[in-house]
Amino acid sequence: MNDDTTTEKKITITKGSTDSLHIRCPYNPAYIQCIRQITGRKWELKQKMWIIPYTIAAIQEFTSQFDPDEVQITPEQRTVTEGTKVTRI
Repeated sequence: MNDDTTTEKKITITKGSTDSLHIRCPYNPAYIQCIRQITGRKWELKQKMWIIPYTIAAIQEFTSQFDPDEVQITPEQRTVTEGTKVTRI
């Protein structure tokens, strides 16, 4: 199986801007229900993706909702820095 096939079945997180993360996922009602639990999330219809705040709290909410095996995090997003505290996602 190639990486593209694997990516299509996983939730992908990429950095959107200095204050947001973009979440793309295959359609799954359970995924949608979990993402809707994240404070400050919004659906971007044209790009067909979820946007969540780029904050420690939102990332913790996201990671508590999903199995790490279901999520593909781009390498640059693996470490989130806020002040002097570094949190791995």
